[in-house]
Amino acid sequence: MTEKAEMRRKMLKLRSGLSSEFRTHADAAINAALREIPQLKSAAQVGVYWSDGTEPSLDATLTFCLNNGQKVYAPRGCRDNGAEYEMVEIRDPAQDMVKGRYGLMEPKNNLPMAPAAQRKSMVWLIPGVAFDGCGHRLGRGKGIYDRLLNGETGCKIGIFYGFQEVSAVPVCHHDECLDIAVTENGVIQFNI
Repeated sequence: MTEKAEMRRKMLKLRSGLSSEFRTHADAAINAALREIPQLKSAAQVGVYWSDGTEPSLDATLTFCLNNGQKVYAPRGCRDNGAEYEMVEIRDPAQDMVKGRYGLMEPKNNLPMAPAAQRKSMVWLIPGVAFDGCGHRLGRGKGIYDRLLNGETGCKIGIFYGFQEVSAVPVCHHDECLDIAVTENGVIQFNI
């Protein structure tokens, strides 16, 4: 098993074992911290993820962004345009989301994808399995966000629980770095 795979296995096991009480309190702290980040508050476009149930929930931040007049985008698995994933605007999560690839919630097929120009200034809220003090992020191993973020210049904010910070994440040349990480313990800035 590779170093990345072993770290991923260990961290996913820890995360899946968190109590619902811990998640509720930690998610509230994470969402409160997110709403204070200047880059997010001033963003016209925000790319979000939909929690798989073990990742921190962004429901409160999603509501904040929509109420703030920001355009909100979520990833959707592509079926016919050659790309693997695309970012799609959501306006009403209750109406716009359906179960998609890997059993995760994603925007419905009839919703349009984000224009490339809007993606350039998008603030990205990104899930992860682990992160380190240099802004390196370990994802689930499918490279979805590395491909989505390739060439994007907007602020990249990783969303984690505090225990997911490690001394060093094994990295490859294609791995995208974070600008900021947010946990229930606060905000950590890397490249800003």
